[in-house]
Amino acid sequence: MSQPIPDPPSGSYWEASPDFRALCRRKLSASAYSWAEPQLAVMGERAAKEVAPLAAVADRERPRLVTHDSRGARTNHVEYHPAYREMERIAYGSGMIAMKYQTHEHSHAAPFAGFALGYLFAMAEAGLYCPVCMTDGVARVLTRHGTHEQVMRVVPHLTSADPRTLWTGGMFLTERAGGSDVGANETVATKDADGTWRLTGHKWFCSNVDAQAVLVTARVNGEGTRGLRTFLLETRENAGVTIERLKEKLGVRSMATGEVTLTNAPAEEVGGFAAMAEMLNLSRLYNAVASVGVIGRAVYEARHYIERRHAFGRPVIEWPLAQQTFFDLEAEHVAAMLLTFETVDVLTRADAGDAGAARLLRILTPIAKAVTGKLAVPCVSEAMELIGGNGYIEDSPMPRLLRDAQVLPIWEGTTNILMLDALRVMNKDASHELLLSRTRPHFPRETEALAAALGSLDEHETRGWIDRLARLFELTLLVEAGHGEYADRLRARPLGLIPGAHV
Repeated sequence: MSQPIPDPPSGSYWEASPDFRALCRRKLSASAYSWAEPQLAVMGERAAKEVAPLAAVADRERPRLVTHDSRGARTNHVEYHPAYREMERIAYGSGMIAMKYQTHEHSHAAPFAGFALGYLFAMAEAGLYCPVCMTDGVARVLTRHGTHEQVMRVVPHLTSADPRTLWTGGMFLTERAGGSDVGANETVATKDADGTWRLTGHKWFCSNVDAQAVLVTARVNGEGTRGLRTFLLETRENAGVTIERLKEKLGVRSMATGEVTLTNAPAEEVGGFAAMAEMLNLSRLYNAVASVGVIGRAVYEARHYIERRHAFGRPVIEWPLAQQTFFDLEAEHVAAMLLTFETVDVLTRADAGDAGAARLLRILTPIAKAVTGKLAVPCVSEAMELIGGNGYIEDSPMPRLLRDAQVLPIWEGTTNILMLDALRVMNKDASHELLLSRTRPHFPRETEALAAALGSLDEHETRGWIDRLARLFELTLLVEAGHGEYADRLRARPLGLIPGAHV
C-alpha cells in the first residue's frame, strides 16, 4: 500500500514552538508575559494560517514599477498585489512597532514583545519584515537624534497601526561607489540660501523603495565616513526623487527594492553618520530575528513532514540518521534563537541606561547577525534535504525559504564586515571580556583557551576565533536555559563560518 505525501502543516507557529514559548516566559516578567502571550498567540495563528499563504502569492506576484501616469507625467508609483497589502495590515496592525513607542504599563517589555511578534511573522514572510525593520529604524533614529518637530510630525505616522495613516520607512545607503565601504559614497548635500538641504546622487540598492520617510546618507564636506551626514527624506510629492527601476532579486521578492536618483531633493538634517549607524545596528538585530524565523519555519516544515512520511516501512523520523540530522538542526535553531533574543534583551537594557549592557551590545550585535545570517542558508538547505524531492518543488515553501535565506548573510553587512566590526569593538573596549566572563563558569577550559589565543590573533584568524566565541556563548545560553542536551549535541560542531572551526 502506498504512503501518501503528507498534507502541509497549518497549526499555529506559537503553539508549535515550545522552546520559543519557554524563552518568552523566562525573559518576561509574569505580568508582562500575561500581557504579551495573547498577542503572540494571535500572531502565531495568523502567521501560519493567513500570512503564509499570502506570502506565497506575494512572492509570485511581484511588485511592479509604474513610471508614467495616463497623461505621460513621470511618477514613482509601485504597484503591489493585494496579498502584500493584506500582509502589511497584519504586520503593522499587530502593534509590533507601535507598542515600542507608546507609554503603557508594559512599555519596558514592549521591545522584546515586538521582536517576538516579528519572529513569528518572519516565519511566514521574510520579505515584508524588512520594511517593518526600516520603519522601526527610522522612528528610532528620529526619536533619538531628530528635532522635536521631526518627531512630532513623522514618528506618529511610522508607529501607526492603521494603514490609513501609516508611513513606512526606508534606508538609502548603498551606492555604486560603495556598499560596505560607505565612506566611498558620492551623494552630496548642499544648502540653499534659505537653509533648505538638497540631496543629489544615485542610490544603488534601496529596499522598500517607495517608503514615505527615508534616512539617506550624503556627503557635506570631507572624505570618508566622517564626511557623511544623515538626512530625513520625505518622498511624498518630492519632485527630486526618481525611482529608476526595481531590482530582480533571488529572494524576498514580495518587497520592492530599487535604484533611486536624487536631484536637488529637499531633505532635513538629522545628524552625523552615527545616526545612520544606529539604524544599521537595529537592522542587524532585525536580520538576526528574520534568520531564526526562517530557520524556525524550515524546522517546523521538516518535522511535520518526516513524522508523517514513511520510508522503508516506517516514519522517516524513526530512522537513526534522519533523527540525528533533524535534532542537530533543531539544536542549531534553539541556540541561534537564544543568542538573538539575548541580544534583544541586552538592547532593551542598554536603552534603559545600563552602561554595561550598552558595552555588551556593541559586540553582541555583529556576532548575532553574523552567526544567524550565515547559519540560515545551510539550515534551510538541510531541512529541504530531510524532506527530499517534495521539498524542492515550488509547491512547497522550502524553495522560497532558501531563496529568502540567502540574503540574510549579505544585507546589513556581510560576514567578513561583521567580523571586522567585532574585532574593532574588541580592540576598542574589550567588550569580549563580558562574554568570556559569562562562559567561564560553565566552560572554564575552553574559555581560558580562547582568552590565551586572543593574544596572537590577527585579521586572518578573526573569523575562526569569533566563531569559537559565538559557539561558546551559545552553549552557555543553552546550559543556562536548561537545554543541556542541545549543548551536548552542538559542543563538537563548528558554527560553519569557516570550515573546521571547533570550540
